[in-house]
Amino acid sequence: MEEFEEILIQHAKKYPLMTPQDCMKLLYQNTFGPEHAISDPEQSLARLIMEYEETEAVENCELYTPIGNGLCRLELAKAKTLYSPEEVNDWFVSTANSSRGSMADFMHKIKVFRLNYKAYGFRFSENETAEFMAKYRSQAYPPVHHSDVYREAYHPHYRVMFLNRWELHDIDKYLKDLV
Repeated sequence: MEEFEEILIQHAKKYPLMTPQDCMKLLYQNTFGPEHAISDPEQSLARLIMEYEETEAVENCELYTPIGNGLCRLELAKAKTLYSPEEVNDWFVSTANSSRGSMADFMHKIKVFRLNYKAYGFRFSENETAEFMAKYRSQAYPPVHHSDVYREAYHPHYRVMFLNRWELHDIDKYLKDLV
């Protein structure tokens, strides 16, 4: 079993209301990281600051959710208790500037998903999957947003970045304090 398949299984358990659209978002992020989300780092920071203001800080939630390929979704509710928006945005932008995926890899993941999605534990039907995938294919497989169902159920507020990037920041901060 490939790593992205294990990630799909974990997400099916954690987010049982995922739709095919949410699976494509996950596979897209797993393949390409956040590279599609950054056109201007200053605008990215402005959006993040607004989202920080709208997101309630939660001390006892998970800091991140792994999405495979060395990446994670850094949960803003927890990150807000630990890091400034500027720090989070720097990591986000750095990841976007470093992420390199290929359409061939993404297409491989889509093919494996289509053949095995029921085995991963998703609850959506073959008709839902076929309908979404036909529309998605006709649009040339763009990045997508979370489905309305997912947003209403899970209220996602995160940034995709390299896994444990904040730990490197904490080490750097610690070393600077020693000097």
